[in-house]
Amino acid sequence: MNKINFFNVIDFGSSKIRFASFDKNLNEKFSDSINVYLNEKLQTHFEAINIIIKKAEKKLSNHIEDIVLVLDSEKLFTIDISLMKNLDTSSKINKSYDSLILELNQIFRSHYSKYYLSQIIMDKCVIDDEKVYEKLPKDKIIARNLKVDFKLICFPKIFIKKIKDDFIKYNLNIINIFCSSYLRSQSYVKKLSENKTSFLEIGFRRSSFFFFDNKKLKFIETIPIGGQHITKDISKILKISELDAENLKKLFNKTDTEFSYNKKSSEGSIIVQEIINKNISLDLLKKVILYRVQEILDLTFKKSNISSRNNILEGSKLFLIGEGSKLFNNNSFYLDDRFGFKSINFYTETDDKICKCGLEDHIINYDLPKIISKKQGIFEKFFNFFDK
Repeated sequence: MNKINFFNVIDFGSSKIRFASFDKNLNEKFSDSINVYLNEKLQTHFEAINIIIKKAEKKLSNHIEDIVLVLDSEKLFTIDISLMKNLDTSSKINKSYDSLILELNQIFRSHYSKYYLSQIIMDKCVIDDEKVYEKLPKDKIIARNLKVDFKLICFPKIFIKKIKDDFIKYNLNIINIFCSSYLRSQSYVKKLSENKTSFLEIGFRRSSFFFFDNKKLKFIETIPIGGQHITKDISKILKISELDAENLKKLFNKTDTEFSYNKKSSEGSIIVQEIINKNISLDLLKKVILYRVQEILDLTFKKSNISSRNNILEGSKLFLIGEGSKLFNNNSFYLDDRFGFKSINFYTETDDKICKCGLEDHIINYDLPKIISKKQGIFEKFFNFFDK
């Protein structure tokens, strides 16, 4: 946090950089976004960040240094783990829970050293082998033991190191890193009345699925297929450049078009007729998009073995988020729904709301207990050497 209490958040998207600054009361003071092109060196990403930061500093009359970063990766990794703490004497739950968090961090460092731990999510806790809680009951007294089920969201450490090193080059200090698609899903589900809610985030090179039951996250799945694959399919099948294919795909964001397996589409929209080349079949183009979107759904659910989970998704509302989901904004998609969704809807997002999701989680996690690394003395190093 800066001297005059600004929180600065960057959503580091594959195709878009979003930035927002908030005061200590979480009121937005500045926001901006720039579309970017993804490459291995992330050059356009940091050029966009540099432009936005300069604009923000000028408007806020404040130097920006500390950043809360929210991002996604096709190599997102999740872990489910349960830990139990047995007590000799009764204790408040907060003390025992903090102890479990420290133990969890130690286990993660020992067994998942190639990954960066982004988020710790409490699934449920069991007190004294009896009472089950979906949320941690503050000030509850534990007599015998505490068991907690956690979900961990991780990124490859080599990926995070590169990002951090690049930010340092621009004199920006990352103070926290979170998973963007999870944060947004978690924030949006609180605003919905449904008991069962699902979110499918279609990103640039990755799609992620989140299922919530009674507002609690039950499982996460991610596959390395996203909007870019739709663009490449259009380019390959219609024999046009990827740039033209991307423009054709984005064209449908502004139309009210039906994507169906059975019904042959009319040439309907005037804007479609004006832009699409006469040698390109509109029906073929729509089928390419439809089949790839269907594949993203099918592969996501197949990988998570949802079909074997006793129709857990039946009656759930599915919301589509992310840049790649904008195809669903005004258009009708008749997908082959094998999972009994109550409805499939597009969820409208704004740049400032996306950034604020990251800030809210940063504040919640700001005081989590951390492992304090201390310098080892010569005798401690000696005994630890033989203890390995």
